[in-house]
Amino acid sequence: MTRILNVVGCKNSGKTRTIELLVPVLHDLDLQVGTLKHTQHDGFNWDVKGKDTYRHYEAGSIITGIFGNSSFAFNLNRDGLVSPCVDDLVRVFYRDLDLVIIEGLKSDPGLKVEVCRPDYSDREVVPASEILATFGVSLFNRDVSHFDYGHERELGQHIANNLNRLRTVDSE
Repeated sequence: MTRILNVVGCKNSGKTRTIELLVPVLHDLDLQVGTLKHTQHDGFNWDVKGKDTYRHYEAGSIITGIFGNSSFAFNLNRDGLVSPCVDDLVRVFYRDLDLVIIEGLKSDPGLKVEVCRPDYSDREVVPASEILATFGVSLFNRDVSHFDYGHERELGQHIANNLNRLRTVDSE
């Protein structure tokens, strides 16, 4: 059973840096952790004109993919195709892990760490009821656990102590 933790915040609030700080802390707490980045950008560009996979696309391939020993990517090249949901991705690629940290997926129903940074965090991103903790600078008056910059170990321990509250994805 894999648990899901979302790290959310405004653009440039420090979500990626927060994950970089948390992963080694959580590993030190004996958790097997993976990460997944959500993007709003449609069709982020890994498929470069002139390369084999791009030529497959130009030839009319409906789904274009590439894989190697330790990486892979796919493009859905036709309108109406639906990307796999987060739970399906977790079941296939993260099933043997304790925790998946998803960056930037505000719509996930699971609990979140909201990253707050002055001059970048101009609003609350999710309601307090969806927050496990906030990290960075306490900018909004909410009744949730808060951890200042430099207190990544404490935040990691808080996450580990609250694993049972995080949303789960069963491996089926």
